[in-house]
Amino acid sequence: MGTISVNKLAGYSMVVGPVLALICYFITPGGLFIDTANPAAPGEVVAALQGNATLSAITGILVPVGLIVFFSGLSLFVANMSGGSGHAIARLGLPMVLISIIGWVIGSGISIGISGAGAAGPAAFVPTQIGITAISTLGTILFGIGAMLIACAASTRDENNTYMAYVASLAGIVAVVTGVIGGLSSGQLELMTMIGGVCFLVFTIWSIIVGLAMSSSD
Repeated sequence: MGTISVNKLAGYSMVVGPVLALICYFITPGGLFIDTANPAAPGEVVAALQGNATLSAITGILVPVGLIVFFSGLSLFVANMSGGSGHAIARLGLPMVLISIIGWVIGSGISIGISGAGAAGPAAFVPTQIGITAISTLGTILFGIGAMLIACAASTRDENNTYMAYVASLAGIVAVVTGVIGGLSSGQLELMTMIGGVCFLVFTIWSIIVGLAMSSSD
Protein backbone atom coordinates (compact mmCIF):
# COMPACT_ATOMS: atom_id res chain seq x y z
CA MET A 1 0.00 0.00 0.00
CA GLY A 2 1.40 3.38 -0.97
CA THR A 3 2.01 6.20 1.43
CA ILE A 4 1.06 9.85 1.21
CA SER A 5 3.11 12.68 2.66
CA VAL A 6 1.76 14.90 5.41
CA ASN A 7 2.00 17.99 3.20
CA LYS A 8 0.20 16.34 0.32
CA LEU A 9 -2.65 15.13 2.53
CA ALA A 10 -2.91 18.57 4.14
CA GLY A 11 -3.08 20.12 0.69
CA TYR A 12 -5.87 17.79 -0.35
CA SER A 13 -7.66 18.61 2.91
CA MET A 14 -7.52 22.34 2.12
CA VAL A 15 -9.08 21.62 -1.27
CA VAL A 16 -11.74 19.05 -0.41
CA GLY A 17 -12.73 20.27 3.06
CA PRO A 18 -13.91 23.81 2.31
CA VAL A 19 -15.50 22.79 -1.00
CA LEU A 20 -17.55 20.09 0.73
CA ALA A 21 -18.54 22.40 3.57
CA LEU A 22 -19.46 25.29 1.28
CA ILE A 23 -21.55 23.21 -1.12
CA CYS A 24 -23.46 21.57 1.73
CA TYR A 25 -23.91 24.96 3.41
CA PHE A 26 -25.41 26.39 0.23
CA ILE A 27 -27.87 23.49 -0.21
CA THR A 28 -28.92 23.29 3.43
CA PRO A 29 -32.71 23.75 3.61
CA GLY A 30 -33.55 27.24 4.76
CA GLY A 31 -30.25 28.52 3.38
CA LEU A 32 -29.38 30.33 0.19
CA PHE A 33 -30.77 27.96 -2.44
CA ILE A 34 -33.26 25.40 -1.10
CA ASP A 35 -36.46 26.55 0.64
CA THR A 36 -34.80 29.89 1.27
CA ALA A 37 -35.76 31.36 4.63
CA ASN A 38 -34.93 34.63 6.31
CA PRO A 39 -32.45 33.81 9.10
CA ALA A 40 -34.07 36.61 11.11
CA ALA A 41 -37.34 34.61 11.00
CA PRO A 42 -36.42 31.45 12.95
CA GLY A 43 -39.82 29.87 12.39
CA GLU A 44 -39.20 29.88 8.63
CA VAL A 45 -35.79 28.27 9.07
CA VAL A 46 -37.15 25.54 11.33
CA ALA A 47 -40.01 24.83 8.90
CA ALA A 48 -37.51 24.48 6.06
CA LEU A 49 -35.32 22.10 8.08
CA GLN A 50 -38.27 19.94 9.10
CA GLY A 51 -39.75 20.02 5.61
CA ASN A 52 -36.52 18.55 4.20
CA ALA A 53 -35.43 16.39 7.11
CA THR A 54 -33.28 13.97 5.11
CA LEU A 55 -31.33 16.65 3.27
CA SER A 56 -31.01 18.64 6.50
CA ALA A 57 -29.49 15.65 8.25
CA ILE A 58 -27.09 14.93 5.38
CA THR A 59 -25.83 18.50 5.15
CA GLY A 60 -25.75 18.73 8.94
CA ILE A 61 -23.27 15.86 8.92
CA LEU A 62 -21.21 16.82 5.88
CA VAL A 63 -20.70 20.49 6.77
CA PRO A 64 -18.86 19.60 10.01
CA VAL A 65 -16.88 16.88 8.22
CA GLY A 66 -15.76 19.39 5.59
CA LEU A 67 -14.86 22.00 8.19
CA ILE A 68 -12.82 19.57 10.28
CA VAL A 69 -10.98 18.25 7.22
CA PHE A 70 -10.26 21.84 6.20
CA PHE A 71 -8.94 22.75 9.64
CA SER A 72 -6.64 19.74 9.60
CA GLY A 73 -4.99 21.06 6.45
CA LEU A 74 -5.02 24.67 7.60
CA SER A 75 -3.29 23.84 10.88
CA LEU A 76 -0.39 22.22 9.02
CA PHE A 77 -0.24 25.15 6.60
CA VAL A 78 0.23 27.47 9.58
CA ALA A 79 2.72 25.09 11.21
CA ASN A 80 4.80 25.12 8.03
CA MET A 81 5.30 28.87 8.52
CA SER A 82 7.27 28.17 11.70
CA GLY A 83 10.47 30.16 11.89
CA GLY A 84 9.51 32.33 8.96
CA SER A 85 7.64 35.50 8.15
CA GLY A 86 4.04 35.72 9.29
CA HIS A 87 4.02 32.69 11.58
CA ALA A 88 3.13 34.62 14.74
CA ILE A 89 0.19 36.35 13.04
CA ALA A 90 -1.08 33.10 11.55
CA ARG A 91 -0.89 31.36 14.93
CA LEU A 92 -3.07 34.10 16.39
CA GLY A 93 -5.71 33.48 13.73
CA LEU A 94 -5.77 29.69 13.98
CA PRO A 95 -7.58 29.41 17.36
CA MET A 96 -10.24 31.82 16.14
CA VAL A 97 -10.92 29.61 13.14
CA LEU A 98 -11.03 26.56 15.43
CA ILE A 99 -13.54 28.12 17.84
CA SER A 100 -15.76 29.22 14.95
CA ILE A 101 -15.73 25.68 13.53
CA ILE A 102 -16.62 24.22 16.94
CA GLY A 103 -19.57 26.61 17.13
CA TRP A 104 -20.76 25.68 13.64
CA VAL A 105 -20.42 21.96 14.41
CA ILE A 106 -22.56 22.38 17.52
CA GLY A 107 -25.13 24.33 15.52
CA SER A 108 -25.19 21.65 12.82
CA GLY A 109 -25.77 18.94 15.40
CA ILE A 110 -28.68 20.80 16.95
CA SER A 111 -30.13 21.45 13.47
CA ILE A 112 -30.10 17.71 12.78
CA GLY A 113 -32.14 17.22 15.92
CA ILE A 114 -34.60 19.94 14.91
CA SER A 115 -35.04 18.49 11.42
CA GLY A 116 -35.98 15.09 12.83
CA ALA A 117 -38.55 16.46 15.28
CA GLY A 118 -41.17 17.53 12.77
CA ALA A 119 -43.98 16.15 14.92
CA ALA A 120 -43.38 18.90 17.46
CA GLY A 121 -43.84 21.61 14.83
CA PRO A 122 -41.68 24.64 14.02
CA ALA A 123 -42.92 26.80 16.90
CA ALA A 124 -41.41 24.47 19.50
CA PHE A 125 -37.89 25.12 18.23
CA VAL A 126 -37.96 28.84 17.55
CA PRO A 127 -35.94 29.72 20.69
CA THR A 128 -33.42 27.00 19.83
CA GLN A 129 -33.04 28.30 16.29
CA ILE A 130 -32.46 31.81 17.63
CA GLY A 131 -29.56 30.38 19.63
CA ILE A 132 -28.17 28.60 16.56
CA THR A 133 -28.30 31.84 14.58
CA ALA A 134 -26.46 33.66 17.36
CA ILE A 135 -23.74 30.98 17.45
CA SER A 136 -23.45 31.08 13.66
CA THR A 137 -23.16 34.87 13.65
CA LEU A 138 -20.43 34.85 16.28
CA GLY A 139 -18.71 32.07 14.34
CA THR A 140 -18.74 34.23 11.23
CA ILE A 141 -17.05 37.08 13.10
CA LEU A 142 -14.37 34.84 14.62
CA PHE A 143 -13.74 32.99 11.36
CA GLY A 144 -13.45 36.28 9.51
CA ILE A 145 -10.84 37.56 11.95
CA GLY A 146 -8.92 34.29 11.86
CA ALA A 147 -9.07 34.03 8.07
CA MET A 148 -7.91 37.63 7.71
CA LEU A 149 -4.92 37.05 10.00
CA ILE A 150 -3.87 33.78 8.34
CA ALA A 151 -4.27 35.09 4.79
CA CYS A 152 -2.46 38.30 5.73
CA ALA A 153 0.40 36.23 7.16
CA ALA A 154 0.50 34.10 4.01
CA SER A 155 0.81 37.21 1.86
CA THR A 156 4.22 37.91 3.40
CA ARG A 157 5.67 34.63 2.17
CA ASP A 158 7.21 34.18 -1.27
CA GLU A 159 5.86 30.66 -1.84
CA ASN A 160 2.23 31.81 -1.69
CA ASN A 161 0.06 33.66 -4.17
CA THR A 162 0.30 37.14 -2.66
CA TYR A 163 -2.55 38.64 -4.68
CA MET A 164 -5.06 35.94 -3.71
CA ALA A 165 -3.87 36.11 -0.10
CA TYR A 166 -4.70 39.82 -0.06
CA VAL A 167 -8.13 39.08 -1.56
CA ALA A 168 -8.77 36.36 1.03
CA SER A 169 -7.68 38.72 3.79
CA LEU A 170 -10.11 41.35 2.52
CA ALA A 171 -12.88 38.73 2.39
CA GLY A 172 -12.17 37.97 6.03
CA ILE A 173 -12.57 41.62 6.95
CA VAL A 174 -15.86 41.82 5.04
CA ALA A 175 -17.08 38.66 6.80
CA VAL A 176 -16.40 40.29 10.16
CA VAL A 177 -18.36 43.38 9.13
CA THR A 178 -21.30 41.30 7.89
CA GLY A 179 -21.32 39.32 11.13
CA VAL A 180 -21.34 42.44 13.27
CA ILE A 181 -24.04 44.18 11.23
CA GLY A 182 -26.17 41.03 11.03
CA GLY A 183 -25.81 40.47 14.76
CA LEU A 184 -26.82 44.02 15.64
CA SER A 185 -29.63 44.45 13.11
CA SER A 186 -32.01 41.58 12.40
CA GLY A 187 -33.39 43.55 9.47
CA GLN A 188 -30.00 43.31 7.76
CA LEU A 189 -29.29 39.70 8.73
CA GLU A 190 -30.55 38.10 5.52
CA LEU A 191 -28.47 40.40 3.28
CA MET A 192 -25.42 40.06 5.50
CA THR A 193 -25.75 36.27 5.40
CA MET A 194 -25.67 36.32 1.60
CA ILE A 195 -22.64 38.62 1.52
CA GLY A 196 -20.96 36.41 4.10
CA GLY A 197 -21.55 33.41 1.84
CA VAL A 198 -19.67 35.19 -0.94
CA CYS A 199 -16.80 35.88 1.48
CA PHE A 200 -16.57 32.19 2.35
CA LEU A 201 -16.56 31.39 -1.37
CA VAL A 202 -13.58 33.71 -1.88
CA PHE A 203 -11.73 32.16 1.06
CA THR A 204 -12.48 28.70 -0.34
CA ILE A 205 -10.91 29.65 -3.66
CA TRP A 206 -7.79 30.84 -1.85
CA SER A 207 -7.73 27.64 0.20
CA ILE A 208 -7.90 25.58 -2.99
CA ILE A 209 -4.96 27.49 -4.47
CA VAL A 210 -2.91 26.97 -1.30
CA GLY A 211 -3.95 23.34 -1.07
CA LEU A 212 -2.95 22.57 -4.64
CA ALA A 213 0.43 24.20 -4.05
CA MET A 214 0.96 22.13 -0.90
CA SER A 215 -0.08 18.87 -2.54
CA SER A 216 2.34 19.39 -5.41
CA SER A 217 5.27 20.52 -3.26
CA ASP A 218 6.47 16.97 -2.54
